[in-house]
Amino acid sequence: MNNKLVAFVGTMLVPGLGFGSESGFDELDPVTVLARRIASADDGVSRVTSVTNVDLERSQRVRLLDSLDLFAGAQGLSTAGLTGNTGTLVVRGLPTNYQQVIVDGVRVADATQGSGNFLANASIGGVTGVELLRGPQGVLYGTGAGGGVLGYETRVGDGKPGLKLSSEAGSFGSWRTAFSSEGDLGEVAYGVEAGYAFTENDTYPGIPRHDYGSGFANLALRWEVRDDLAVKLSYRGSVNRLETETNGFFPSVSKIETQNSLLALNLFYEASPFWESRLTFGMYQENYVGDFGGFVFGTDYERYTLNWVNEVEISEKVKVLAGVEGSFADFLNTSGREVDFGVGGLYGKLFVEPVDGLLVELGGRYDEHEEFGGDFAWSAGVAYEVEEARSRFHARVGRSYRHPTLLDSGFFPSFFGDQLANPDLESEEILGWEVGMRQELGAHEIGVTWFVQDLGDAIVTVPVGGDTRRENRDGEARVSGIELEARGELCWEGLKYRLGATFQLDEEVIDLPNEIAGLEVVYDDENWGLGIGVSYVGEASYVSFPAARADARTVVRLFGHYEVSDALTLYARVENLFDED
Repeated sequence: MNNKLVAFVGTMLVPGLGFGSESGFDELDPVTVLARRIASADDGVSRVTSVTNVDLERSQRVRLLDSLDLFAGAQGLSTAGLTGNTGTLVVRGLPTNYQQVIVDGVRVADATQGSGNFLANASIGGVTGVELLRGPQGVLYGTGAGGGVLGYETRVGDGKPGLKLSSEAGSFGSWRTAFSSEGDLGEVAYGVEAGYAFTENDTYPGIPRHDYGSGFANLALRWEVRDDLAVKLSYRGSVNRLETETNGFFPSVSKIETQNSLLALNLFYEASPFWESRLTFGMYQENYVGDFGGFVFGTDYERYTLNWVNEVEISEKVKVLAGVEGSFADFLNTSGREVDFGVGGLYGKLFVEPVDGLLVELGGRYDEHEEFGGDFAWSAGVAYEVEEARSRFHARVGRSYRHPTLLDSGFFPSFFGDQLANPDLESEEILGWEVGMRQELGAHEIGVTWFVQDLGDAIVTVPVGGDTRRENRDGEARVSGIELEARGELCWEGLKYRLGATFQLDEEVIDLPNEIAGLEVVYDDENWGLGIGVSYVGEASYVSFPAARADARTVVRLFGHYEVSDALTLYARVENLFDED
């Protein structure tokens, strides 16, 4: 099978003054939002990795899944490897349903409706960057954050408005075009993007057609009401269509349409120099309709979120983070399954610096589920920074959980065998700990983390005669590994690199690659740039009981751009340079 995606060649036209430094495209000091649910330059004792919008645009990454190969501890992939299929996010040895995805402070999925469709279609145009917060994060994010949290924020401009038009075309009938604009109009800053992308994918005799198209749009408005108060309204949505044709004993034609939209309203309030607050109202909606050769299956999902987080500085050595969160979800499908439920919770974290350079962090959360009662998450950790040696050490332990749902516990009839009710289901538990260090060496920064995560009371399907029932499995399944991160500047100014690698030790939940690694080297001059990316993934099956495993693979990509003038940039890239099967 020919996997090479050749010669993506495009142009970027910037009328008027365009997107110069006035429009917010300069690299800024890393700021994390996920680590504390509120913007902070300190990631505390958890490992959080950020890739800025500048890095993403430089390496020509426009889809969320394609941006994850440089994140240690994580792997993003598409089912069967083809664009448009259900997406998967594996973090620290746990599959997609143990991760959260947060966009503009709003969660996009839960145990009722997974994030696979969102991951398959999410674009990352117009974002400030992409962040990954690793390890059990139930204290800040509640149920289903046992492996980690992936997220991003929609960007607004800063300065005179500019307009950008971009278009590209490549092999397999692939093309993409987009319009974007950002800037500020007095007290209101904005960012907007809309476009369409299409690919016929790299098909083969078993699947002679696999056409995927996605229309996307995002908008953000930020109003600086006063010096101490700002309001941000954002929207991100897409309409996606996948048409496939398969050969074999049972040839079929499938047409799948997925629509998703996310609306977020954020209020940022600085009550005093010592008290910062963020209030988020959000709605995520997803509609899925699949026509599989005349058999139609569909789902409707809506999720509403309210989160209020506050950070208060008690003294120079003590900070408190506290918040309240509530959510309501509604799900139904064409098989007759319909559930809705609500969850409410309180959470808090204490940050204490008993001596210079030493940070102690303690946190707890209590959630009350409408159907399954209460759950408690906790975390504790320390970080110690040796300023003279430019070293930072950290250790952390935390407990998270994943609620069951009525889809797990309820009775549902089926032509192939009923799902029997089990009202005694309990939440799954994820207990994780990690130890690591970060070292600065000249123009380089290197980080190493060892992690262990134990999954207990896993909810599994068991046969009961000709029927099935969801039950908690006794015992624990362990995953562990070592994460390596490095970034810096090489021989001369402008030549930068970034490395992320994971070495899996225990993998008792699903069969994962023993090694995953991604390296990117980029050189930027005044008006041109070149880059190379290399990623390696070991063999794996990604299921609990593998019958067959995918081979190990190495993928190489090249990319570059040339700025003809302030208003016109040409760019090109080659994916999978050596065309491996």
